[in-house]
Amino acid sequence: MDYDELYGKYTEKADLNSHYGHYPTLPNAWIYIVIDIRDMNMCKIGLTTKENPLKRISEGKTYNPFLELFTTYQLSACTWGCSQQELNDIENYFHRRATFGGAIKHVRTQRDSEWFFYYPEVAEHQIDWMLAKRGFSVRGWHLYEIYIREDRDQERLNYVNVDALKEIKTIFRPRPDEYKKRALSAGLKEYQFADYIKFLSDFHQGDSIRKIYLK
Repeated sequence: MDYDELYGKYTEKADLNSHYGHYPTLPNAWIYIVIDIRDMNMCKIGLTTKENPLKRISEGKTYNPFLELFTTYQLSACTWGCSQQELNDIENYFHRRATFGGAIKHVRTQRDSEWFFYYPEVAEHQIDWMLAKRGFSVRGWHLYEIYIREDRDQERLNYVNVDALKEIKTIFRPRPDEYKKRALSAGLKEYQFADYIKFLSDFHQGDSIRKIYLK
C-alpha cells in the first residue's frame, strides 16, 4: 500500500516533538471512552498503559456490568509512540478543558473522577481534533489535514486525516439487535439498556461520514 499517497495527500510530513522526544516511550499507551449503557448523556474518558483498555474496565468481579467500550486510541502505535509524560499532560488537559464541562466528582471524597456529563460521540470528535492538533502522526504523516479536499466534508470531520487515524482508532458500535440479544442473555432488563439501543439504532441509520471509522 502506498501510505504516502493515502495519508500524505492532504497533509504534511511530521517531525518529532522536541518537547517529548527525549522521554522514553511506553509499550502500551491508550486513550479510551467508556459509556454506561443506562445513560448516554455521560461518558468516561480514561487513559491506560495496560495492553488492552478492556482489561482496565473489566478487572475483577466488582466492575460495573453496565460499562461498554465506546472508542479506543492506541497512542503507542503512532509514529513516535507516546511517553508517560505526554500521557500525563493529556490527562491534565482533559480535566482542564472547559469543553468537557469539568469532571464528575466522587461524592464521598469530592475528588475528580474520569466521568463527564458529556455525550460520548461528541467527546470522541473532540479527542480526534485534540490528537491531530497536538501533532500526533501515523507512519510519519500528520493527523491534521491542511489542504482542501473535495471528496469529504473536512469541517464535519474536524479536518482530521481519517485514513491515518483509523490505524490507531477503533470504535465499538454493535448492531442493536445483536446487542439486545446479548444483554437479555446476561439477565439485563430492557429499560436498562434502552438508551444505548436507541443510540445504536440512530448510528447505524446514519450517513457515511458518521460511520466513517467503522472497520
